[in-house]
Amino acid sequence: MKIKSLFAISAVLSHFVLFAQNGENIYPFLNTPVSVRQAALGGDAISVRDYDVNFLAANPSLNNLEMENRIGISFASYLADSKYGTVSYAKDLGYGHLISAHAKYMDYGKMPRTDENAEINGEFSATDAAVGVGYAYQFEDDWTVGGNLNLVTSKIDNYTSMAIAATGGITYHLKKRKETVSLVARNFGYQFKTYNGTRERLPLKIDLGYSKILEQFPVAVTVTAHDLQKFDISSEYNNNGQEVRFFRKIFDHFSIGAEFFPEDAFNIRLGYNVKRGNEMAVLDQRSFAGISAGFGVKISSFRFDYAHVRYHSASNMNMIGLTMDLIELGGNRR
Repeated sequence: MKIKSLFAISAVLSHFVLFAQNGENIYPFLNTPVSVRQAALGGDAISVRDYDVNFLAANPSLNNLEMENRIGISFASYLADSKYGTVSYAKDLGYGHLISAHAKYMDYGKMPRTDENAEINGEFSATDAAVGVGYAYQFEDDWTVGGNLNLVTSKIDNYTSMAIAATGGITYHLKKRKETVSLVARNFGYQFKTYNGTRERLPLKIDLGYSKILEQFPVAVTVTAHDLQKFDISSEYNNNGQEVRFFRKIFDHFSIGAEFFPEDAFNIRLGYNVKRGNEMAVLDQRSFAGISAGFGVKISSFRFDYAHVRYHSASNMNMIGLTMDLIELGGNRR
């Protein structure tokens, strides 16, 4: 009965978000990793349910008592000298009701302003930002539903844009088996202020994730099927110049990750994003595109995280994070 309910909710949610979208994609920064662990585990993980409050920006239905009164902060050195940061916080209201707050800011740096004759006339900058609140309700021991509402702003030179973006998710967490399944629809909404009068589509993203801590070996495995709102998300040709085949288009929807010693104070993480690995690979050269790795360490009331993501032989991302436990900082024990 629970499985039937999950599929019914997902069908209604998918129909609504697909109906609501018109125009072209905008605000792609909304789909960059919100957690250092998410970045290290392949970039798309949405089913890691534990203390990591940073995941709530991507999946509000992960909210639980372990996140109570934690603040997560992260900073990333992203592609083409751009940089972004995130901050998240969670609070338990009791009786299964939980709330959260989060923000993300991306700075693309300075760029030369060029006219139609290729003449450079000074510089301009571009920035994106999103701030939001979330709510989750654990309506049974194993089931949690949640939603986020975000205000998104963007500035490119003298042009500005604003939108409302929402995220909805449902999570099934079987504590005895240490496994979690999550379904999330992210970034459906409405651009109410356009750059130049043309309304554009938000970067809708529907993901299905599964995570499990193995019983016989200290590792947590995460598998995510991402961008399910569209079947063909692959490039038209591979790096050999051949047309991309059917099975490649299926595998491009998956990312995988493994976290060693997930319940200890020190963790090691590895991940692989199939689509990124296929599309960023260099012919006849080992570029390690699509691979990500990182680690985390807990010291007293603080947890430090680091991730290195390999996009291309000439372009990588480094991300660091700090999570503070305000309950332990206040002298109390969980």
